[in-house]
Amino acid sequence: MSLSRRHKSVNGPKVEINVVPLVDVSLVLLIIFMVTATFIKSAGMHIRLPSSSAAHAGEKANRELVVGIDSGGTFIWQGAQVADGKLAAALQGEARTSGTESRIIVQGDTRAPHGRVVRAMTIAQEAGFSRLVIAAQKEARKDEYVR
Repeated sequence: MSLSRRHKSVNGPKVEINVVPLVDVSLVLLIIFMVTATFIKSAGMHIRLPSSSAAHAGEKANRELVVGIDSGGTFIWQGAQVADGKLAAALQGEARTSGTESRIIVQGDTRAPHGRVVRAMTIAQEAGFSRLVIAAQKEARKDEYVR
């Protein structure tokens, strides 16, 4: 057994995988995904919005709450189907915790009964909210070329 501290010299290139650039790119992609995901407001289920030629994006509110109504008239709150009473309780809870200055966006499917859209707005008003918006998508003009 030898106690010498003699190192063997390696004359070839040092081969390593540098993971720092990979981590940097991954973090940048994660940040981009997180930022763009906050701009997408949806009820959490597939809802086909009605179209309107007069639809436009309003001013941005500090806080927006989305109530969806699917084609069968069922309310959707935070991605789950809820009954009228549960929606009322959820909106009253939001009013207590965050105040009533939030904007309520009602996303009703084109096939949803009109009465259900009115009912969602009534529930929001009874909870104390006064800034109500009905969501619609911009209708393409007939003389525009749509891709």
